[in-house]
Amino acid sequence: MARIKNYSLDTTITGGDKLVGTDVGGNNATKSYQVETIGQYFSKTGSADGTQLGYQYNYAGTYLNNAIHSGEFRYQIDPTAPSQYGWANIIGFAFSRYNINLVDIAPIVSLFQNQIIKITDISDSNGNYGTYEVTGISALTDAYLFSLIHKGSFGEPKASTITFANTALTKPDKFFTFTQASSSATWTIEHNLEKFPSVTVIDSANNVVYGNTTYTDENNLIINFSAPFSGKAYLN
Repeated sequence: MARIKNYSLDTTITGGDKLVGTDVGGNNATKSYQVETIGQYFSKTGSADGTQLGYQYNYAGTYLNNAIHSGEFRYQIDPTAPSQYGWANIIGFAFSRYNINLVDIAPIVSLFQNQIIKITDISDSNGNYGTYEVTGISALTDAYLFSLIHKGSFGEPKASTITFANTALTKPDKFFTFTQASSSATWTIEHNLEKFPSVTVIDSANNVVYGNTTYTDENNLIINFSAPFSGKAYLN
């Protein structure tokens, strides 16, 4: 056998390429391993150490108030979706507090609120994935349900093993501009920002004006001024 350094270098790696190694669980026999299979192993474990923390789960069917067991996840599907649903039809993601390595992720679940997450099918070489905004988190029995809004995806979801994680994407901050066309000492604003925004008011001459702001709820507020005028309110 020639020395390894004398073999030509393959600069185009494909999933079908093979490596030679030792099977430590099979009497140290010499075997060949496909690059694609090795890649899937690292995706599932997060490293060569299978005990590493990761958000990997095995598919257990669609979610209809089912019990969620350790290492399992279920998709909650839009009831109007076809039987062969796609990423865009997923409106919820139910998963156990314990991943496939039985690691408890309960202490960090709240960090996913209002974040953009990516759910990746790691059992498929095509790299199918869906990205979602987490709009709500509900506690189940030793499990959680993320309410989701679909943001983008590739391929189709499979009944297999997935991983999910925060992405580098952030939810853009919402803002709203209100125009008070007629002079009034009371401005009633419906902004639908789903939060209690900060408010800056200017009059028709672009001077900043201060008033007394009352938040009716997360989508409405009222501003009272000492005198009527017209202008704009900037909410963010």
